[in-house]
Amino acid sequence: MDVSLRPLGEEDLAAWAALLAAVEEVDRTGEHYAADDLAEMLADPDVDVGKDAVAAFDADGRLVGYWLVAPRAATDGVVTVETQGAVLPGLRGRGIGTRLVASMVERAVLARDERQPDLPARLVTTGGSSDVAQAGLLASVGLQPERWTFVMRASVDALPPAQPLPDGYRVRPYDGSMADALRETHNAAFVDLPGATTVSEARWRQSVTESRNFRPDVSFVASPVGSDQIVAYVQTAEFEADFAATGRREAYVAKVGTLRAHRGKGLAAALLGHTMHACRAAGYDEAALAVDSENPTGALGVYRRVGFAVESRWTNYAMTADVRAG
Repeated sequence: MDVSLRPLGEEDLAAWAALLAAVEEVDRTGEHYAADDLAEMLADPDVDVGKDAVAAFDADGRLVGYWLVAPRAATDGVVTVETQGAVLPGLRGRGIGTRLVASMVERAVLARDERQPDLPARLVTTGGSSDVAQAGLLASVGLQPERWTFVMRASVDALPPAQPLPDGYRVRPYDGSMADALRETHNAAFVDLPGATTVSEARWRQSVTESRNFRPDVSFVASPVGSDQIVAYVQTAEFEADFAATGRREAYVAKVGTLRAHRGKGLAAALLGHTMHACRAAGYDEAALAVDSENPTGALGVYRRVGFAVESRWTNYAMTADVRAG
């Protein structure tokens, strides 16, 4: 099928949201986006608008596919480039995805070249584990399965009793004065997770503290008694597009972390249980989160203990592009 490619812009947000809604209806991704959510995605400080987000249009000017790449700060001598994309379900199998994924990989490597050409690029993306066609398409450009992410969900109607924090710790509700300290704790907590990247101050503001989806009233931190140091945290978001699509309020537990020196004490489970009860009191119907299969903290077991169950499995794909010649 003949399509033309051009950068995604603000004028395409409604069509982009409609494309993703069509993808969710067929693929049952559980992900819903409003145009304003996609505008935030384009506002990512690591995304070069005009280069890093591209859409495919058919002869009638209909948006039928897209890709987006986001090069992150170098970690451990590698530039991680997060990628994503989709094709309108009714037009799959006509070569649109083949053209898009090839240009996406080409742009991802160029984005690395423009930032840190002396380092290899590690391209990553995620797809439904049951999507064989997608796996084949990604394999055609070198993206191979690496590990898995589990999406978990819990009703807040019948929660187990909230456990108190361990002796010597206290729970505190998030407030705006904690923004930078929370970012620093998050970066430190995930430094030992494979593939983790450091979140810059600008990106933290854009994706967390200044995001339209951040819900500080149901986000909490744990600190040692007598100290304001953040040693564990739960950061919660809510996507209004989810409610519009399902009629249920979902609290999305976007980030959970504990500093290495404070692990093994039950802080994450206690703080998450506290958060779940706060979500119920605030009128939420359910909570959801995603956990990496290689998370070294035993997070999957922690989440199960507070009422979460695995809903779906996603495959994380990756490939490495070496430093350009010359």
